[in-house]
Amino acid sequence: MPIPSPYYGSNYLALNTGATAFIGADPIYDVAGGYCYYVQYYKPVFGASGAFTAVSSSNPFPVTVSGGMTATISGFTGTISVQGVPSGTPVPVSGSVVVSGISTAPVYVQTAAGCRVEITGGTRLNKSNDSVSVYGPSGSTWVYANLVNSSGTAIGTTANPMYVNITGATISATVNATVGVTTATGVALMVQGMTGGISLPVTVGNTVGINDTAILASMAGISSQLATLNSQILSIAGSVPSSFKAGSVSVTSSAGQMDGPTGFTCSYGITLKSAATNTTILYVGNTSGISVGGSSSYGLDPGEELFVKVNNTRLVYLISSSTTTAYYTAS
Repeated sequence: MPIPSPYYGSNYLALNTGATAFIGADPIYDVAGGYCYYVQYYKPVFGASGAFTAVSSSNPFPVTVSGGMTATISGFTGTISVQGVPSGTPVPVSGSVVVSGISTAPVYVQTAAGCRVEITGGTRLNKSNDSVSVYGPSGSTWVYANLVNSSGTAIGTTANPMYVNITGATISATVNATVGVTTATGVALMVQGMTGGISLPVTVGNTVGINDTAILASMAGISSQLATLNSQILSIAGSVPSSFKAGSVSVTSSAGQMDGPTGFTCSYGITLKSAATNTTILYVGNTSGISVGGSSSYGLDPGEELFVKVNNTRLVYLISSSTTTAYYTAS
């Protein structure tokens, strides 16, 4: 049974016995310029045994590279995909590499362990439509970074602090014994203790100004009340008397003035004391109409004393159910 010939389409050349055809070939010469041999021009195909696929722009020739390869890729205007074996092993790339992503997908760059990626030059990013995502070791979302200022000096140190605005954080810090605080013009400074109401000891030196209408008004009110109170105390206390009078009175069942009709002028008043030797109650009143145990009299047990704020001793009346003794001092 004859082996069927491959089908090449309508345009092909079949060579039979006795037929003549022209086949393209390239002459090869030796170093001395002498004729050596011809190398035939041909179209490559690929495929498994018993089948083939013609190589074209839509069916490129497959190439498998093993054991490493050094290559220069240039002159491409489309997208080039470089990847490792199907298991995802990275492809090491060295030298100067320019990587541009496309609008629908970012460019992911990952280095082998111990390597790093440096990005310099290129086009400045526009914050309104460009962004850069950087992932640290093993795909974690943090990276190692040294922060520097516009002059290239490291920040975050004692001499070059890093300024950070923090909201809702608890910070434990060690500060110097003396700390200076400066606020902007018109901005108040609030000092308070920790959460829970723990008081914060504060020492204020030099001259302190208070610029609070409510506090100033309250202090003015307190000062006015203190002045009024001082005046009232002085009016109650009066002047210190230059003399005083002391004595004793024999009290009977008939009410009488303690010191007679003339009496003694007082600045403070009179202190009365029922003698400890008395055997009955001594009654004190302000009128001759007082009676023993009456509603208009005040009783003193033996040994008890009473201070009466009056300006004359003749205003005090005494009575007892039996003869008793009353001692007094008036000033």
